[in-house]
Amino acid sequence: MTENSGSARSGETGKARAEPRPVSTAASTFGRALRLRRQARGLALRELQKLAYVDKSLISRVERGLTPPSAEFAEACDRALGAGGTLIVLAEAARAEPYVHLPPPPDHFVGREEHLALLDEKVFTETAKVVFVAGPPGVGKTALVLNWANRRQEEFDCVLWSDLRGYAAGSPAQPADILDDLLRCVGVRPDRVPAEEHMRLALLRGLLRGQRTLVVLDNALDSPQVRPVLPGTPDTTVLITSRRRLSGLVVGSGAVQVSLEPLQELEATRLMADLIGDERAAGDPEGVGRLVRLCAALPLAVNIAAERVATHPHQSVGDLARELVAEGRRLELLAVDDDTVGVRAAFSWSYRALEADTARMFRLLGLHPGPRFTAGAAAALAGLPGHDARRLLDRLVQAHLVQQVGARYYRFHDLLRVYAAEEANAERWRDERQAAVSRLTHWYLYAANAASWTLTPARDHHIDLGPAPEGVEPLRFATFDEAYIWCASEMPSITGVARLALDHGLYEVGWRLPVELFDYHLLGRPWQTWISSHEVAIESAKAGGDLGGLAWSAINLAEAHRRRGDLDRARDLFGQAVEISEEIGENPSLGWALVGLGNIAHEREHYAEAVRLAEQSVEVNARIGYQLGEATARVHLGRAYRDLGERDLALDHGLRAFDAYAKDADQHGMGFALVPLARTCRRFGDPDQALGYCEQALTAYRNCGDVWGQADALDERGCALAAQGHTDEAMAVWRDALQLVMDLDDRKANVLRGRLEGAV
Repeated sequence: MTENSGSARSGETGKARAEPRPVSTAASTFGRALRLRRQARGLALRELQKLAYVDKSLISRVERGLTPPSAEFAEACDRALGAGGTLIVLAEAARAEPYVHLPPPPDHFVGREEHLALLDEKVFTETAKVVFVAGPPGVGKTALVLNWANRRQEEFDCVLWSDLRGYAAGSPAQPADILDDLLRCVGVRPDRVPAEEHMRLALLRGLLRGQRTLVVLDNALDSPQVRPVLPGTPDTTVLITSRRRLSGLVVGSGAVQVSLEPLQELEATRLMADLIGDERAAGDPEGVGRLVRLCAALPLAVNIAAERVATHPHQSVGDLARELVAEGRRLELLAVDDDTVGVRAAFSWSYRALEADTARMFRLLGLHPGPRFTAGAAAALAGLPGHDARRLLDRLVQAHLVQQVGARYYRFHDLLRVYAAEEANAERWRDERQAAVSRLTHWYLYAANAASWTLTPARDHHIDLGPAPEGVEPLRFATFDEAYIWCASEMPSITGVARLALDHGLYEVGWRLPVELFDYHLLGRPWQTWISSHEVAIESAKAGGDLGGLAWSAINLAEAHRRRGDLDRARDLFGQAVEISEEIGENPSLGWALVGLGNIAHEREHYAEAVRLAEQSVEVNARIGYQLGEATARVHLGRAYRDLGERDLALDHGLRAFDAYAKDADQHGMGFALVPLARTCRRFGDPDQALGYCEQALTAYRNCGDVWGQADALDERGCALAAQGHTDEAMAVWRDALQLVMDLDDRKANVLRGRLEGAV
């Protein structure tokens, strides 16, 4: 959640904006429609407030397109203005449209003039490349930075933003995750984000070179988290928020610090007045002052307390302040280990004032282990239909207890997340908590299963999970792109969800969720999640005594290590999987484990051993009738025979594999079989046939969206052209392949660079 500290009252210089840009085009359209209908009825803001029972300042912000309309707001205004549902439809469009990536500034912002001026000075006068704003939690660091960045964004060619989750529940963002965020900000598609961290940084540097760029990194844990993601390009300014002084950046990168303290009492009082209305604040200045002091003048706490005041117009501010005092004493009696009991009291006070269903949603959201969550995930936690979950999320957004980021996602301020998690884990909610965790983890499992079916529909390894548990509305994906984007977007949450299942005894979900995402892992290569989630899967399968789950988890983890070049670790895992699978009895996992060991033997140039292991895999898969496994094993068997010099056997197994894939119209499998066939043809002096296979492989890989596969087919095409003496054409093809694969696989990219250097 943004650390709010209020409406822009500081002086404007240069190109600073008087107010922020609208959050979206559709929100502006809704705002215009609302204003025209209100004016056509001859109503002032105050009059519509009385008819619709919504705050006039909120009406004003929505009309200007500065705040997206909630479902309840739209319904209230539509009913009051007799719009016949028009405003409800426009509100749905506004909620579906993504915001600009840099979040909008807080609606209310007071004071901080000297800090805004100091940021101007550091960035534009002293031209500091790295600036960090440091201060205690809830002090308004994010609000200050967002206010400044939104007002100054016209002075940059592009503005990038990432939440580093330094103090959020779960794990802080890793450098690879942060670079993924920043690359997507500049328009890099999820399937084009490089797999390796250093490759992501190199790509980002290339894209930013020559542009005046502002990079905003919110909520950093420490210097080691930030240092690997600093672009270091000449015209890039990095603005960071953190609770700590980032001494490592000061020494290593010349970073400069802007320190932030709580608001002055007068400023905090003014913020409270902005939020509850000048008339009400003036009517009880003593009560307002007491509330501000109880909140330690921290903007986050002031915002939440003010929202409680605003929603209780018939109680005096003084009476509400006395309630907050009582809440603070209750917390003190519970011996809460927190230096700012008043801040926690504001949270508790506001939470306890929520309606029962909204309060339940708030605490259950504290169980979500990811950095952000969708309305679908929230619906699963609460066991509600999607529209009901969105309604409750709207109420939490309005109460400043949750922040909406973009059209689809929500998140907590880290302090509020800790509070929600503590409440959810209270003993009295034990049954509710267990049921919510079960629904959430099953929701992810069913979504991963649906995505897997959609990404590789021709494969015969998919399973039918049967009907979803009660309270879970499974996602459905109409296209490959929908499934791929969901997987890419949810990667930061997957390991945490698997761990949540393990911790609550849902062992099958804990191992099956990562395993279900294996098809995406092969395409997107999210190495960190691929590895960390399968490490949890192994723990979960062991805890549940599930030998089948343990075998599949070990195989998938081994494949990640093999592709990253750690052959010793991969061999150990594949070997364990063979032992487990043999204990179970012949099954598909045994075939895959044998193929994995064969691939490692092949990479170590032990071709006879590779043939032996691949033949065993073919035999196992043929006996149990597992066609996908048999076809895949034959591809590897053909490769091994090729490198043993056995042309006919290599072609025979390769063509039999291709025919099996083609029978099922498995585009990925067809491409996977065709490239090794092309290499065999070239190896034995038939480059024309090799070129034909390469063209077919390119078509198949393009049909299934496999970028790495396309690069592999182009690589072989270049080799076939070079064998015919067409060196210039070969170099052009290798360059095309390098452009595709340099963002995905450093090992393959180095092979292509070697070919280009050798051809010069």
